[in-house]
Amino acid sequence: MNPETYSVELPGKILYPENAKFEIKKVTPFDQKKFFSEMVGAETLEERNKVVIDFVKRLITCENYSTDKIYAFDYTFLLYQIRAVTYKLFPIKVYTTCEECEHRYGIEIEIPKLTIETLEEKNIDNIINFENFGEVKFRYKQLDDDLLVDSLLKRNNIDREDIFMRILALDAVLLSDWKPLDEVWNLILQGLITAEDLAQLENKFNKTTWGVKEEINCKCPKCGKEVVVPYTLDATDFFSTNNN
Repeated sequence: MNPETYSVELPGKILYPENAKFEIKKVTPFDQKKFFSEMVGAETLEERNKVVIDFVKRLITCENYSTDKIYAFDYTFLLYQIRAVTYKLFPIKVYTTCEECEHRYGIEIEIPKLTIETLEEKNIDNIINFENFGEVKFRYKQLDDDLLVDSLLKRNNIDREDIFMRILALDAVLLSDWKPLDEVWNLILQGLITAEDLAQLENKFNKTTWGVKEEINCKCPKCGKEVVVPYTLDATDFFSTNNN
């Protein structure tokens, strides 16, 4: 018997071909065992990135499109949807401490009720006017880009845990539809792609977001103070089935 699949419409659908179709599957006990087994053996950031990406890829099927090129915001959306169909009876429960009265309380996250923002054409702003090259188009981050960053830093003998260099390498990756990745990297090293050029890229990249709005509206049951708490789904919460 083949596992049941669920059709999903991605929040960033306007970035994909019109005939692209996406489906997700439930996590099986075997998937769960394989994930934790591989994560235990992953010693570097590069290896951990690959374990997570491979885990998600196994649960997504794409028609007329490559899973490697799913955009990062849509990947996050898919992760929430996979969690929702796998553990319907077990909502995620997280805890926060009230800033007003210091009472600690739990919040249940109901994934179907999370706010989902759809990318609209008017919000796409990915053209930069580079000082030495004129207009250049960058692309938004895709599922495999962390692996491309790891590979680029490794080839250049750079610490892959260095946050600044990872950001710089990601800038290069996002420009790799314009010129080959290693060529873009050399242009950055030579200063021909300037710091101001990259500041433009990062500002525009960070301004355009879509998908799951990763925040929870909370109200303290003791004093009634309302706050908005940032939240990111991680592996611990993904597999948690503790309702207590």
